[in-house]
Parts: sequence; C-alpha cells; structure tokens
Amino acid sequence: MTLTELNFRLQNIDSLMQHRNATALIDIVTGETNVSTSGFPYLTDKSFRRFTQQVPHLFLDGQSILAWLDQLSQALTAMSAEMTEDVKNSVFRAIKVLQTVVFTAGITSPSDLWILRQVMSVHKTLGILDWLLEGHTIIPEDYAQQHGLDVKRLTSDLHLLHVRGYLEKGDGDFWGPDHPAVLTQLKRVMPLEPAYQINMMPHLVGWLSQTNTSSEQEQFLNHWLTIPVEHQSIGNWIASFYQIELGYRLLPLVLAMRVLNLTASLKQGERIDSLVPVLLPAMQQVLTESGLVHHGTVTQLGARVFERGPGPFGIIGAYHAYLTHLEPLLKGDVDVGAWVQRGENVAASQDANRKTFQAANDNLNRFCNDYDFEYQVFIEHAVGQGEAIRQRFEQNGENHLQYFGADLEPKAIEAAIQQQQQGILPKNLEFICPADIGEPKKVIDYLQQKGLKGTSTVLMVGNGFHEIRQQTNEKMIEVFRQYQEAGYVLIFTEESALNDEALIHTAWNTYHAGFRYVHELSGQGLRPARGTGQRSERWSWRRCASLGGYVVLDEYSHRTRTIYPYPRPQNKNPSISETLFCIPLDLALTLGIEMEE
Repeated sequence: MTLTELNFRLQNIDSLMQHRNATALIDIVTGETNVSTSGFPYLTDKSFRRFTQQVPHLFLDGQSILAWLDQLSQALTAMSAEMTEDVKNSVFRAIKVLQTVVFTAGITSPSDLWILRQVMSVHKTLGILDWLLEGHTIIPEDYAQQHGLDVKRLTSDLHLLHVRGYLEKGDGDFWGPDHPAVLTQLKRVMPLEPAYQINMMPHLVGWLSQTNTSSEQEQFLNHWLTIPVEHQSIGNWIASFYQIELGYRLLPLVLAMRVLNLTASLKQGERIDSLVPVLLPAMQQVLTESGLVHHGTVTQLGARVFERGPGPFGIIGAYHAYLTHLEPLLKGDVDVGAWVQRGENVAASQDANRKTFQAANDNLNRFCNDYDFEYQVFIEHAVGQGEAIRQRFEQNGENHLQYFGADLEPKAIEAAIQQQQQGILPKNLEFICPADIGEPKKVIDYLQQKGLKGTSTVLMVGNGFHEIRQQTNEKMIEVFRQYQEAGYVLIFTEESALNDEALIHTAWNTYHAGFRYVHELSGQGLRPARGTGQRSERWSWRRCASLGGYVVLDEYSHRTRTIYPYPRPQNKNPSISETLFCIPLDLALTLGIEMEE
C-alpha cells in the first residue's frame, strides 16, 4: 500500500472523518517525511504550513488532535500487514511530529497569551489599538513622539503583536491585521479591571493552600477566573481573544499548583478532584476549557502541560512586576530597576533546565573519561534550587568535590538552602550571594579566599548569561575572559534569539516570542545561535566565548531540536537552545586538543 492509497483508505474511515480538520490531517500524515541528521522526524515545509494555516491546535483543539492521532494509530495498527515498512515508518514519523507540535503549543502558548492579554489591555486603554483598528499605520518613532510614549517599549509591543499574528509589519511601520477573523478578535479587546492588574499568584496559592479561603477571596477569584467572552475560532494557529483570556488565567493557576507541588501527581487519567480537592469550580472550568482536564480527568495534553509547562511558565511569570507596570513603562514614567522576581517561581523555573543540565552533566562525564580530566570544584551559577548540583551530587557525592551555588537573588539561595536541609543537595555546598553572573570577580574572589585559586573548577550555568543587562559584545567577551583566565571549565545553556520571521513561521513551536519580549522589557538580552559577524549586530554566545579565550568543544556541546520541524539550511533553522562546552585555552593546549582555524 502506497501513501496515496493509504490516504484514500483513511478518508473512508467514518470515525476518523468526524474531526472537522480530518482531510487536512490525513493529507499531512500521508505526506512526505524524513529524519534529520540529529534523529528528529520532520515533515515537509508544505505540510507544516498547511497544519499551521488550516488546523487550530491550541487548548481543546490541541487535545482533540491528540485524541484523533490515537484513533489513527489504532486504525494503522489494524491495517499494518498491508503497509510496507517505508510507508509505516513515514506515517508514524508524521504522527510523532504532530504530537510534538501540539504538546509544544500547549506548553509555549500560555506564557505568550498571558503577556498578550496585558499588552492588549494597555494598548486599548491608551488608544493605540483603536488607532490601528481604524485603519491607521503606526511608525513607532513618530507615534511615540506625538503621544509622549517610550519608543523602545512601543516598538517591542508592536513586534510582539506582529509575531503572534495580530498586526502586519512593513519596513518600519505596523498596521492592523489583513485577516478579517483576526480583526474581529482585536475588536473584542477590553482593558483589564484595575483590581486584577496585579500578581495573581499569591491569591491562587493562598486559596489552593487553604491559607486564604474567605468568602471575599472566593468571590474575587471566581470573578477573575470567569472569561467574559466566547470562543470564536480564527481557523488557523492564531489565538482567539477567548484563548488569550484563557492563557492569561491558566499560567498563574498552573504555577500556583506547581508552587504547592501538586502538578507532579497530575498524570494522564488521574482524577483532578481527588488530587486537588480544593479547586474552585471556576478553576476546574479553566482547566477543562484549556483541554488539560476532561470530565474531571487529566487528559493527554494536560499530563504533558503539568509536567513540562511550569518551567517556561515560571520563567515568564517571574517578570510579573514589569507586566503590571506596562502602562507607566510605555509612558516612560518608571525608572526600571532589576524587577525580575523568581521567588515563588524558582522551582518552576528550575524545571525548565532539568533536561539540559542532564545533557551537560553527561557530556562532562564523557569529557573527563576521554581526557582523564579531574576537577575538585563544581559551581552552579544562577543556582535556583540547585538542579545542576543535585544531579552532580547524585553521581559523585561530596567526598572529592566541593560545591558552590551562586545567585543574585536571596530568594533563590533560600530555596536551595531548603533543598540542602532536606539532604537533596550536599552538606558541603556553600552559597555566594548576591553574585551577579556578569561580575565574575565576585565568585572568583570568593574561591580565592577559600584557598581554591588554581584548583580545577567546573562552572555550569542554565540560562543565566542572558540576564546580564545592557549587554554589548565587548561586555560579554570581557565576562567570558575573566572566567576563562580563572581557569574555569564553563558549560552553559542559552536559548537562541529568533527574529520575527522565524517566530511567525514556527507558530507556537517555541516560546521565544514571550521570552524575547520580557528580556527586552528588563534590559536583558538573547543572542543568536549563529551570526553574520557584523560589528553592529549581537554576536553569538559561541563567538563571544571564543573571543574571551575559550575553546568551544562541539563534541561535548548539546543542541535541542530545531525550531522548524522541516528541513532548512542549517543557519536558517537554529536549535531552540544550545549548551556550549567551553574549556580554557591553556587547558586545551595541555590536553593536546586541536583548535579550529
């Protein structure tokens, strides 16, 4: 049976054709597929484009696709004997890609929608949205000057609205959407009520922990959780205004559950009311409308979001102070300080780094075995709850290693101390705080005072260097130079900076739109995986590390999957994130490692 013949057979199975997008889905799963050099299955660009343009896949739509794919898998199993191995492999590769895309959207979209709802509220209040809806074009520099706004903030807002599909962009100007259904959704936007322009996390945690269950609190939460509009599908990947409202509520609700260690138990098929009996009916409704719960039971999508979502949710949620000050920021009335507050989100933020830390620690083991390299000091910077240290402690113990955790925020250190008191982190772990990762001298001097200068040291960092504010290429090179001259083996992970084109064309296949936005708000900065090397642009992390004297060892570095689930030239399909394994030049020479020209 060929793929064409399989397509015909599937379109004659009534149960499969019940899905409103069945024809498009069947065409996609019986289309061409392959496997990347890194072992990831992929579609063609035509198939992925059809999926994003014709198959809505957020929340309930996403769960319905997952259920349909399960039905499809059963149907394929029944006719397995009639298919060749090539056909069978191809269609199951397509199923895997679509499952991944839906799961990814479930994890990435709520953080963007949470931001969008607050940005749209401010733009509605200030008349920016109405101006666009009336058919006017905005040139940020001119509009900001005419209305007394901060041009940098306005430009960042407009780019966010553009990359999430709500505005069109020209050469320096923006205008309202060409898609009539998107235009209809923007007309539904209303400002948020002042009472809810706050960080909702403490209120949700208070209810779920049963420390604040007054009737006034119940009324407050129920009113906030009730979405005042109905869902009207746009028919493609772009979120309706109802879905924006849903994501705005879902992010803090899931994070509150993570703070109380409730999400780990929410596996597929579990009854949510038995695991979280204090959920308000309005909370249940949000989880149900999000596709995470069906008839009180955790769905396939829900299980994945509860497992993987708190990481990116926590990273974005830590910027709530900026989001609640958007209007004065846009007006230029606020002198922004370091407002990133991981606090209650620190555990969730640490979740996001678990897999990359595992890859980093595994590669460190390989490097030590391959080169007979030994080290006596292990440092985790931007320590959070100490996930990198926890993994290393499990493997090496503390008899031959001295551990240090460094962070700028006392609350992050407090969270790590709690882990240490529970025996999860080593007893000999010492903390350095406050320690700005952009000021290497703080850590270097501390170790020198402990008599550890010149001791073989590994420094591991998970998404920490981008937090350095007011970055320049020269500043980053100097930071790396100081760590390199101290002799530290440096292993660090960073997300890749993505441009507007990449963000639009990948739809919800990364969470970089919101990630980029909050870092622009706070003066932090992402860098591209690769760059042209032009003086005017931000150079890649790799280039800055190399110019700081480090030798980047690709064999021990790690990349996640690429942002596009279809083949493109390497430089135009960067990995979502990359973990770079860097050793000082002197160590490379000592070990006889050949450097690239």
